[in-house]
Amino acid sequence: MTLTPNRDTLLRDLSRRRLLKAVGFGAVGVAGANVLTACAGGDNAANATVGQFTGVYDFDLDAQTRNVAVEDGALLTNSVYVDLFLTSSAFYNWATHEWDYLLVESSTWEGDDLIVSLRPGLKWSDGTDLNADDLHQNYAIRALEAPSWSVGFPQITELEKLDDLSVRARFDAPFPGIELQVLKHRIFSKSTYGDFGERAIELFGGGVRQGDDEHNEFNAEFIAFDPDEIICSGPYKFDPGQLADARITLVRNEEGYQGTEVGFDEIVVHKGDNRQASLLIQQGEVDYSTLATSAADQQAFQSVEGLRSVEHPGYDGCGLMFNYRKKPELKDVRVRKALAHLLDSDQIGQVARGEAYGRVDHYAGLVDLQAEQIFSADELAGFETYDLDHDKATELLEDAGWTKEDGIWLLPDGEEAAFEVIGVVGWGDFELTATQVEEAWNDFGIKTTASNVPSDNPWGIWAAGDFEVAVRHWGNPEIPGYWGAFQMNYLVENARTEENPGQDFDLKVDSPSQGEVDLEKLVEVAKTAPSEEEQIEALKTMSIVFNELLPRIPIWTYKYLAPALEGVRVESFDDGHPAAQNQIYRDNHVILSLIQGDLKPVE
Repeated sequence: MTLTPNRDTLLRDLSRRRLLKAVGFGAVGVAGANVLTACAGGDNAANATVGQFTGVYDFDLDAQTRNVAVEDGALLTNSVYVDLFLTSSAFYNWATHEWDYLLVESSTWEGDDLIVSLRPGLKWSDGTDLNADDLHQNYAIRALEAPSWSVGFPQITELEKLDDLSVRARFDAPFPGIELQVLKHRIFSKSTYGDFGERAIELFGGGVRQGDDEHNEFNAEFIAFDPDEIICSGPYKFDPGQLADARITLVRNEEGYQGTEVGFDEIVVHKGDNRQASLLIQQGEVDYSTLATSAADQQAFQSVEGLRSVEHPGYDGCGLMFNYRKKPELKDVRVRKALAHLLDSDQIGQVARGEAYGRVDHYAGLVDLQAEQIFSADELAGFETYDLDHDKATELLEDAGWTKEDGIWLLPDGEEAAFEVIGVVGWGDFELTATQVEEAWNDFGIKTTASNVPSDNPWGIWAAGDFEVAVRHWGNPEIPGYWGAFQMNYLVENARTEENPGQDFDLKVDSPSQGEVDLEKLVEVAKTAPSEEEQIEALKTMSIVFNELLPRIPIWTYKYLAPALEGVRVESFDDGHPAAQNQIYRDNHVILSLIQGDLKPVE
């Protein structure tokens, strides 16, 4: 979510029509040929073995550690391929909200206790047993390391190994869904981390928690730890003889989970960033990729025989976040609605993402897929929409006391209305969204300038409130619980302090239909209420308030079109998989299908 150095200047000079042409009908130039040669790692068609599955990811063999427990970018652990060698305990189905157990055989609540039991007979790639000692140590490390604001491990108060396969975790005031991160935890081996694990059990049992002096000492050693290899639990393991700068080969781990059931003997991961990945895909070198592709790349893919897209739904989108402290005129809901009515969301999405976007129909704060799961069609029919409508925008601004003189809109105090909209350098869809908002508002007579902030820490800029209007996400792709969307919309980058004001949006609001509402409290209710009915009631209230007050403007929703090559190495990809509604980077159904043995090689 990468552009040439002078792209900002170029984009400002392009008209809307030229933008559409530039991103919609581009072609890959011959300049990419040298990059492709460097990345391909040889002629895969000639060297391929029977049962080889190929992917692509921008790994760094030398810079990335093998310390998979730290979860900050160890080798391939941020890729969708990680479950193939370090399998999750369980897979969550985002559509049914049910668990598909992997390394774990079962999980059962007994009061405040969660009993987690591993499958019998599991082994690590070094031949040692994967058992409750691994689970106990892992949970102790995670409970010790987890930040207090996260959900799951910080709420564990006791841990106990029950037998060779089972561990008991007691929670403080558990609520539905609190176990998500615990059950999804990717277990790391006691062969590698046993010393840390035993220490963590002792520290945690003695009452030490994150931030205590004992934890800080532990944490410094834990982060600095640099093992020589990754010991694997999944159906594949690293082949030390096939680790190269251009490609990594994983081979079948027969004693690992599903090691004899998967259909492919090898997994090859080519090195490539977004652009290099697109070139590899066009050469037929990659069977499945989740890296971002441009509209021009999507056009070029059409010429690759056997290449299609696997569509993954998005649970977040791109929109505009306002700074209410710097631009107090935005506190007037009529102004926010008017600004939304000036945007052609379909056009902006098409330019920013090609076909890999979805329009916003309900403006509920949740993506439409989720809104349609908790609201009836009749209820959603009553939601206000904010499609392109200049007449409506004019009416709203005039009603808010704005006036227009010589084609320029003035605030009620007579000052010229003006906004700066920031994207992020290198985030192509954000940059393109910012420039189109700039053009749309300027065309209407509201002076607008688009610029981009550095990509190294836009989150810090947003949190500090160092912006007027920011292109920013809405919804939540990391938390399958509906409440995650409102945590993102209302709480993230909204501390409302002098040091970090963020949006500075007052969370105690007056809703036309709901009356006085404390949104911060409602987020907590939606997250922790003991019954689903109470959670849904809070969610519905927050959605209605979002629709009425439009605290930020959703413009488009992510839709992920993952290039998938059929008939070369992979027989076919299943669109009807039970987990096809899963989030692409959190619970990828293609990878689950591969692990389950349902993804088949060409015979």
